[in-house]
Amino acid sequence: MERQETPGRPDYSGPFDPDFRYEDLSKEALVRLVREYALTVHLLDRSGLAAVGLRYGQEAVEEIAIDEWRGASPIYGERLRRILGIEGDDVEAIFKVLQVDPGFPHHYMDVRYEVVDERHGFFELAHCGALMDVEPWGDRAVTGMCHTIEDGTFDVTAQAVNPKARIRHVHRPPRSSPDQVPHCRWEVVIADDTETLPEADITALTRRTTPASFEFPPFRDGTPHDPGSGTSVAPPPRRSAGAGDGSS
Repeated sequence: MERQETPGRPDYSGPFDPDFRYEDLSKEALVRLVREYALTVHLLDRSGLAAVGLRYGQEAVEEIAIDEWRGASPIYGERLRRILGIEGDDVEAIFKVLQVDPGFPHHYMDVRYEVVDERHGFFELAHCGALMDVEPWGDRAVTGMCHTIEDGTFDVTAQAVNPKARIRHVHRPPRSSPDQVPHCRWEVVIADDTETLPEADITALTRRTTPASFEFPPFRDGTPHDPGSGTSVAPPPRRSAGAGDGSS
């Protein structure tokens, strides 16, 4: 039977729905929510790493930020590739992963991409909200983020797509003037002479956590969360408003 498309909710105004699901929202509402969720990643980093910095200093911030990114990025990148059908291991595949990476919230991080060929490309940040946060703290903090942390993590993200990929800066902060744009520019190269990094211990540890292997159930209409699974099952029954509250 052909599935019936129903218009989603434009927002979550009105009565509380005890069985609310993301799929109840309209496309526009989902885009708003995804934008905010991606920004939430940066808010969590700001609060968590600020607490580390206040207690243990800048070097500890850098070490933990690198481990955080190394631990999570290859795993959530794999999950995103799977559910979005991102295939291949060329520069376009790497850029697709960056386009949906929660660490690159659209607009807050205004990233522009340039594909030269399947083994060569560039991306630049016309605007970097993270840099705007860090610049007031001086060049030491900027170098920590734009040099130490990114040098320790960008290749990990790229090599999760292609083990012979590397990302190197063309230019990056500290900026010579507040008007310098783009804020940074990076070159992506896939080459046989690239050193393939071994999987970090923190990545292996993160793979053993429950969110790394969690499988979402199908949508209400039976559509699988992972389109590549090729299976559609009967939708679970929708709970009524009174279900589970002791009413009969």
